[in-house]
Amino acid sequence: MRFLYTYLLLLIPIILIFFFVKEKYYRKSFLKFSTLSFFGKETGIRTKFLILPDILMLLGISLVIIALARPQSSSKYENFQANGIDIMLVMDTSTSMEAVDPTVNISRIQNAKERAKEFILKRVSDRIGIVVFSEVAFTQCPLTLDKDALVNFVDIVNTRMTKTDGTAIGNALATAVNRLSKIDSKSKIIVLLTDGANNRGDISPITAAQLAKDNGIKIYTVGIGSDKDYYEVEDLFWGKRQVQSQGNDLDEALLKEIAMKTDGEYFLAQTSKDLYNAFSSIDKLEKTTVEYTKSVNYNEQYKKVLFPAFWILILGFLLKITILKRLP
Repeated sequence: MRFLYTYLLLLIPIILIFFFVKEKYYRKSFLKFSTLSFFGKETGIRTKFLILPDILMLLGISLVIIALARPQSSSKYENFQANGIDIMLVMDTSTSMEAVDPTVNISRIQNAKERAKEFILKRVSDRIGIVVFSEVAFTQCPLTLDKDALVNFVDIVNTRMTKTDGTAIGNALATAVNRLSKIDSKSKIIVLLTDGANNRGDISPITAAQLAKDNGIKIYTVGIGSDKDYYEVEDLFWGKRQVQSQGNDLDEALLKEIAMKTDGEYFLAQTSKDLYNAFSSIDKLEKTTVEYTKSVNYNEQYKKVLFPAFWILILGFLLKITILKRLP
């Protein structure tokens, strides 16, 4: 809130001073008389309220002055201009991603989704897209700044969406590179999340990594899972039970090579906490400088003050000439 003509507010204390001086000296001026029989008497509760009309009129005049000073409310808008980073999240949806992390008792795919959503919401000025893959790879969401839409797309990612199984890392990377190579951007990265080794597809992961390098795209690889993870299976006789995973198919050497070839970095995420730390590290490594500009709109608020002032003045005046009129 601000006042356009602030100096007018100085009239309020001047009027208050005038009022109290008048009440103190004018009302208490007196002459000596031998008898008071010639004067009416102002006694009782009514006498105590005789000053009310003056107070109301004083309040009304003060509100009129406030209205004349032009009170204004402000609405601030923040706009930013920045060369954001274009990011493709490449998420493994093979059935092995159903393995459960015993430290948090949720699946690898669910871990990946939760950490991915946190990462998305941090990247305010970056365009982000999503590629999902198992035996086949496709774009789940093209590059967008709409973070709500991205979060919704991540929510519906599951291990049955491609209707196939396997791990086509090369095809997935190539799909992401194809999306990013068409964009004129100063900074492009791919974040690959997988728990397996490349065993499907017709494009070599190293070939896809070279393609990324040729297009100025950096790849961060994240290997998910450990041999302590387990699967929940439905047994005809025993119902749902836990089955320990038989080792870990994660090809760390391949993921390290992909990252190194594109000047990226490899992260091993054996637990949900490790995955959180991996995303946090990527977030710190890939920062966008954002320049904010603020614009302010001022909205007139004098009517909210002037209308009450009018009715308060009317009420004070009516009381002064009727029921609270001072007796002679």
